[in-house]
Amino acid sequence: MSTKTSAVIVEARQLSIQHGARTVLAPFDWTVRAGEHWVILGANGTGKTSVLHALLGIDAKMTSQVFLAGSPLNALSAREQAALRVWVPQHYDEPFTLTVVQALTSVAQEADDACIDRVLTCYGLHHLAQHWVHTLSGGERQRLTWAMSAARTTALTQLWLLDEPLAAQDLSWQAVLLKQLHDAPCAVVAAVHDLNQVSQFATHVLLIQKNATGAAEVIAAGLIDEVMQAEFLSAAYGVDLHLVPDLAWWQVR
Repeated sequence: MSTKTSAVIVEARQLSIQHGARTVLAPFDWTVRAGEHWVILGANGTGKTSVLHALLGIDAKMTSQVFLAGSPLNALSAREQAALRVWVPQHYDEPFTLTVVQALTSVAQEADDACIDRVLTCYGLHHLAQHWVHTLSGGERQRLTWAMSAARTTALTQLWLLDEPLAAQDLSWQAVLLKQLHDAPCAVVAAVHDLNQVSQFATHVLLIQKNATGAAEVIAAGLIDEVMQAEFLSAAYGVDLHLVPDLAWWQVR
């Protein structure tokens, strides 16, 4: 776990998420340091994916409010940003007719054959290398996004961004991927739904709650033990949550 002296990887300064004229998430400040593994939690529609998109610089209006490795996003080229962080989206929509290996090499052009072979094997895709992407199952396609990111991870990579990275996986693959998140060599920011996966890899939690106006706000951000409290989680999800002590398992009463 990192300390307050660790290098700052992500800094958000009064970051506000807006869709047109509608405020989705009220302004907040946030810092992610080297070695920290953050989970973004909150009910549907609270802006979890939008926060990830802000860190990706997808919305130009927000790039001046987000700093990556000390530089504002709007001062970094797309190539410079890509060298510093990798992205595992919730879905991979392949717009062309490509095989798995073609899709992989199209986004990891600097990876050599040994790297491509390694990530195909690591994510259970080696036997599917020559299959068309559109024939893959949802879980296989999602693991392809992991493989793409792994092939692009280098010594320069300082951040992994992931949106629901385990949603389409069976239990065995969830275990494999959770271990990879736990052992990640850089800072991690992941949006997830399953509260019971959080403790398996996260060090910190950003918790978002909808307020009375329909917008959302960050109600807690910090170490996992400080934020994963029944009071905070119940408020964020609108249900009475409690921890089953013997199982360390969150469930609705």
